[in-house]
Amino acid sequence: MSSSGARLWWQLLRMGRSAGRASESGRTRFLALLMATVVAALAASAFVVSAATFDGREARGMARNPVLAGQGEQPKALWSRYWESEHGRQYSVVVLWPLTADAPLPPGLDRWPAPGEAFLSPTLAEGPGREDFTRRYGHMAGVVGETGLATPGERLVYTRPSEAMLNSSFLEGVTGFGAPGPGFGDVRLIGEGRERDCAVIMALLLVLPAAGLVVAAVRMGAHGHDRRARLLHLMGANRRARAWLDLGAAIIPVALGTLAAGVLLAPALVWNLTLPWIDFTLAAADLREAAGALIRAVLASGLAVLAVALLLGPSTTRRPGRAPRRRAGNGGILGRISVVACSVSFGAAFVSVWAAPQTPAVYLIAVIGALATLPSVIGRLTAGLAPRLAASAHKRGAPGRLIAARALAARPGTVVRLVSTLIIAIGVVGQTQLITSLLEHRSGDTRLLNSAEGNSMALVQAADRARPSEEFRAALGQGVHMVSLGHADLQPDGSSAGRIIQAPCADLTALALPCPEPGTGETVPFGRLDRRLKAMSYRFFGDTDATVRTGPTARLDPQNTYLVVFAPEGTALDMPTVKRAARLTLSTGAVIRTLAEGSQSYTLGFHARWLSFLGGVGTAFITLAMVFSTLSEFLRFARGLAPLTAVTGEYEVFRKTAGWSVALPLAVAGVAGIVAYVFLAQPISNVSHGAELSGELCLFLLALTVTLSVTAAFAAHVAAVREARTWRPRAD
Repeated sequence: MSSSGARLWWQLLRMGRSAGRASESGRTRFLALLMATVVAALAASAFVVSAATFDGREARGMARNPVLAGQGEQPKALWSRYWESEHGRQYSVVVLWPLTADAPLPPGLDRWPAPGEAFLSPTLAEGPGREDFTRRYGHMAGVVGETGLATPGERLVYTRPSEAMLNSSFLEGVTGFGAPGPGFGDVRLIGEGRERDCAVIMALLLVLPAAGLVVAAVRMGAHGHDRRARLLHLMGANRRARAWLDLGAAIIPVALGTLAAGVLLAPALVWNLTLPWIDFTLAAADLREAAGALIRAVLASGLAVLAVALLLGPSTTRRPGRAPRRRAGNGGILGRISVVACSVSFGAAFVSVWAAPQTPAVYLIAVIGALATLPSVIGRLTAGLAPRLAASAHKRGAPGRLIAARALAARPGTVVRLVSTLIIAIGVVGQTQLITSLLEHRSGDTRLLNSAEGNSMALVQAADRARPSEEFRAALGQGVHMVSLGHADLQPDGSSAGRIIQAPCADLTALALPCPEPGTGETVPFGRLDRRLKAMSYRFFGDTDATVRTGPTARLDPQNTYLVVFAPEGTALDMPTVKRAARLTLSTGAVIRTLAEGSQSYTLGFHARWLSFLGGVGTAFITLAMVFSTLSEFLRFARGLAPLTAVTGEYEVFRKTAGWSVALPLAVAGVAGIVAYVFLAQPISNVSHGAELSGELCLFLLALTVTLSVTAAFAAHVAAVREARTWRPRAD
């Protein structure tokens, strides 16, 4: 490039920067572009953070997997792992016993725990004192280091039993750690394909709102930009020159936004960052490994915003002999494409759950397509109906409606910008509610989980190596009852014709059961059993009748011990005490399930909190876009109508014009968004899928639409009146 050419593009950049600052909504557009770049960079970085977290979690999970001793190999340690749960949240308890002096340590431990000691992850060590984590598995000797945790916030226990409890459960021989294959702990709770599903959900709840904000920021003050582009075109400026001008107007705020995003992300590379609401901690070590990808994502986001600024830049006037180009939303090839794409997306979303039931990503991708194209369809329909509205207004002599109709017909892009943020906002909120309800429907009842009723009974299951239950019963304290369960006529295939309930008479009476003479039994039909006992034991005993026997609590089955610990109905057990007593006196591998946890998993319920978190962030993004978009339209509306005072001599026309050109499109968009929410809910709200359409949310969104439409029209009217009072004729 020649020196004169170099000076020209530099001059064009400077001219674009000056024109951007001096143009309509110049300062507001500067701020909008800066914030849009920050949001776009954070949304893109979320994918890098997610991938790095999944990779780091999998690598650390594999590093702590035990290498089982093969046939003929001398084991160096004994190892076993059991599930524990706290208010529905599962975590792993690892039981260890070294056999040789050179036994390799599991990752995260700096020494072997002594008999009766335990190492806890920091999250458990700092947990509520009422849960008694520091004594539940023995004396706490220290915390598990980050190298031994899948994530810094993982719950995990390494415990070494006392000499007396060593043989109370089955332990496998291991030669070391670092075996490939599925891990345990938090890693095990992440199902196959979760990384892909997470990426699609982030695209829906984060990227789509971020894209809405970028488009809203780029097109702020679009009317003035378009007018300047037409002037430059008449002066002979080609596409490249106009592109340099557009680049000059956007490059400074985009560069500052890119820098700001990098500053916001930098602390996460140094310190572990705990995300609010979901209580998930990101590992700084994982993000440092992905630092290069993070930098590329931030820079690529800035370049993407600049690309959008150029692609959605001002239109040009037609050249002699050529028809004017039609923009998306008002006919033309792009308008037709948007209609077809929107129809295909809605259809694909509706049939995807039957065509690809095991691939929820297909449904989510179709939803993204539907929400992204629906605003253009509304803009096209509005532009198509505007001539009829104008004809009706002209016939009835309604100047406000006539002005609004002609403005809508002439600038359908204005409608698209005005309604897109509202539609995306309704879509994000609606999909967050739908997917959250779907996961919660497949999860346990949280109300029962946190109630006294749900914690009034617990089933303790231990293998045949469990110690006698007398010491366990004594450790439970006063006012707690216990009965033992077993299968009657247990067959080799595990089937049984009934169940046996055995306990001292006082415990049987507490369950409203008879006390037969010792050595005899009395049959109690299933329907007469305590409802808590039926719910608690159904998983293992079905709906079989019970043979009640008076006697000590003991193991009644050859392979398993089943003990039911309970308090009076409506009174919660001291579960930390029950769990501590079971682990330290009955079996290190005892599994304790409360009534609320007996046959339900709450894992999906905890995963559902991610949707609320991402949906909340996405809603914040799109709300910001809505503010900038409507602010831009208010300013354009006010400045465009101000000269009417010279013609009409009164301000009433502003109110009516605002109602038709601002309130009406917003109301149509809100109703369309609610209809889209209801339509998209149908394929996943049947019995087999379980999402729940919220009528309350529909009413709330409808009320929000009405409120927003009226408020926006009033604000536009006020802005127009204020502008009109200060308007003076000037050369244009």
